[in-house]
Amino acid sequence: MSFGLALAFGILYWLATNKLWYGWLHLTRQPLVLAIPIGLIMGNLEGAMKIAASLQLIYLGAIAPGGTLPSDEALASCIAIPLALAANLDPEVATTLAVPVGLLGVLIDNIKRTYQSYFVHKADLAASKGDIKTMGRNEFWYPLFCSLPLRIIPTTLALLFGTDAVSAFLAAIPAWATNGLTVAGGLLPALGFAVTIMVIGKKELIPYFIVGFALCAFSGVNSIGLAVFGVCLAFLQSNFVSRNEVAEVAVGMATEEDDDGEVGDF
Repeated sequence: MSFGLALAFGILYWLATNKLWYGWLHLTRQPLVLAIPIGLIMGNLEGAMKIAASLQLIYLGAIAPGGTLPSDEALASCIAIPLALAANLDPEVATTLAVPVGLLGVLIDNIKRTYQSYFVHKADLAASKGDIKTMGRNEFWYPLFCSLPLRIIPTTLALLFGTDAVSAFLAAIPAWATNGLTVAGGLLPALGFAVTIMVIGKKELIPYFIVGFALCAFSGVNSIGLAVFGVCLAFLQSNFVSRNEVAEVAVGMATEEDDDGEVGDF
């Protein structure tokens, strides 16, 4: 594969994972979505979609507890699909290429989260001083541009040298480095759950969080089933809250009328 094509797919990987469109992040990094630009660039959209459909089955029920990736489907797509198209491989073979690449993506993501914690502290310091511009740069712009080489270079090299080079690279990483990154990555789910609890913000909603965690961890239900449970619970909670608010307003109005009546009689 030419250097230009490899670089283009490296940039595509960065675009798919840089959180510019945070609400659509999990959509933009999916194989079926990335297959469209990959297929158009390589002039084989039909073949790209067939390969992506096989890859999508791997990640269909994958979840990221606390934001920690079990496997990087975006990197797997940006490497396995172009290599399979260039070598005219069957979709089934492309899935075997995606497995080591997805593991490499997890390693890259752990490195990114580790060094970007520096910008979090700088943003906190700027916030304490009331420096909004510096806080914004540390929260968004600095991490965004620092992720450019981390995302583009491994993707470009993997496409230039193939997945055998990816497997050799993973095997060559010292055990202490791999273990250290694994430990650091293992702390992230706890941080993610803590942030989720802070976002919930109300003690009466914490049982829903615990129920959701237990279902995810022990029930074996896939993400689609969990989403159905979550939506139903959200509607039930919303209905209960609405009824309670209406009842509280009605009681308040009745109390005010009673108070007005007592004042008038006096």
